[in-house]
Amino acid sequence: MLSVGVGGYMQQWFGMSSVDDTDKSDKMIDGGVAQQSDSEIFFRGKLESDSGMTFSVKVELEGNNSDGATAIDESQVTIGGGFGKITLGAEDPASTLTHHGGLDVGISLNCGDTHKWIGGLAGCSHNGFGTYGHGHGDKNQVMYFSPRVSGVQFGVSYIPDTGQEGGNKALNDNENDAWAVGGNYVGDFGDGLNIAFSLGHYQADMAGQMVSYMPNTKGADTVTAGGADDKRLSQAQHAAHEDAWEKWEYLASTDKKNMVKTLGTDATAQATELTNIAQMGLAGRAAITGATSSMTKNDSKTFSNAALQIGMGSFSFGVVYATNEGGMYTAKDMPVKMTAAEMEAHDDTLTTGEAKSGTGAAGTDAAATGGNATYIIDTGHMFDHDNNPKTAKVAEAAATADAAAINDPANETWMLSKVVKDGSKNWDTWGAGVKYSDGPMAMSLSHLSTEWDDGGEQEATMLSLSYTLAPGVASKTSIFTAERSMASGRKIDGTGFVTGITVGF
Repeated sequence: MLSVGVGGYMQQWFGMSSVDDTDKSDKMIDGGVAQQSDSEIFFRGKLESDSGMTFSVKVELEGNNSDGATAIDESQVTIGGGFGKITLGAEDPASTLTHHGGLDVGISLNCGDTHKWIGGLAGCSHNGFGTYGHGHGDKNQVMYFSPRVSGVQFGVSYIPDTGQEGGNKALNDNENDAWAVGGNYVGDFGDGLNIAFSLGHYQADMAGQMVSYMPNTKGADTVTAGGADDKRLSQAQHAAHEDAWEKWEYLASTDKKNMVKTLGTDATAQATELTNIAQMGLAGRAAITGATSSMTKNDSKTFSNAALQIGMGSFSFGVVYATNEGGMYTAKDMPVKMTAAEMEAHDDTLTTGEAKSGTGAAGTDAAATGGNATYIIDTGHMFDHDNNPKTAKVAEAAATADAAAINDPANETWMLSKVVKDGSKNWDTWGAGVKYSDGPMAMSLSHLSTEWDDGGEQEATMLSLSYTLAPGVASKTSIFTAERSMASGRKIDGTGFVTGITVGF
């Protein structure tokens, strides 16, 4: 019969933090006092056959899942023998399980637990602050680990669907599959000298990442200005079309009270104005859609990690490194100044001192006041000189002035973009630490730093103390400082003090 046992751990923490955040909307801007928990219960079973093969099962039950996480964390069956072991079920990939990580003895800097005490910091999942790659874990997979030979062991994982975490799911032809490989070396050379080294790599396919933006249907450098294929918009035109569409959407979905407030109480006037708003909104939507090109583009996501630890008596030193290539793309604004010929051809812009009339039919000229005002006309753009909606037919001419400030760049700049790698999904993380152990007491000093390709940065330094109170029971305390600078310009920095009890059973 399978022998069954219960194990697990519980961590209870109490701490406080002080935070300075340039984003005034952040709820944790001033820090404060908090109590945090993390606990799991493991149900394990094991059976050894007469042939020497072992069969084991494990199910992990989450003790803290109020944030909507599933109650079951991992569940798998493992078959072992002289050949190594094979695992089927929800588990972390081989690149995570073989990684040696950092040397922190407190609340775990390498997994990014600092974000639980300082809001806005990156955590250890998919945000980049950690070298284990925990964000790839708990997926249904097939995994093999070799026996350890001369201190060396390696493992490989295949994950048919990175969106499947436990349970059953219909086969989706493996468009989102992944694989991982990891290995490590552990050697004891006597006299207190030991070395551990690990390498890992994870790679996942990604399908269906949609990027939608607006060069134009043929490409900005091939379109004929003013021709039938020229569907580009200026930045001002794009903004005005968006306003028209949003106004129509609002009225189409609003209640009668708000509609009366917007359109008045006269039924005939309501109908006329509503028709005009609908025409302008639909025309604006059509203009934006015509200037937008869509694509599906992404590469494989890759994550690689490495670690080296050296122990010399009571001291241990370690370094860690990880690099992530998100494989995702985004649209980057690429506003381009219109040439004089493009302004004339595309918008029928007149020369200095002249302008199109915003009240007459298309093509009507009128002298401009001010001598150098430029007016841009677009028959599909239902706004007058002051950017107010015109109560007229879509076919009637409508003009947009060069704004109140003459020569507003928004009216002379194309609303264009280009598809580029999403730098917020690509990062490099490195860290170093030192640990001192003496009987039941241990101390560590560790540092972790991450740089994103979009210019964001985060780093943290932590001093931790651990004292074993009884077998499986330890008191732990950490003092840390952390700061993050985001590509958006937001900056967060803070300090924290956390102490608590950890129990393993």
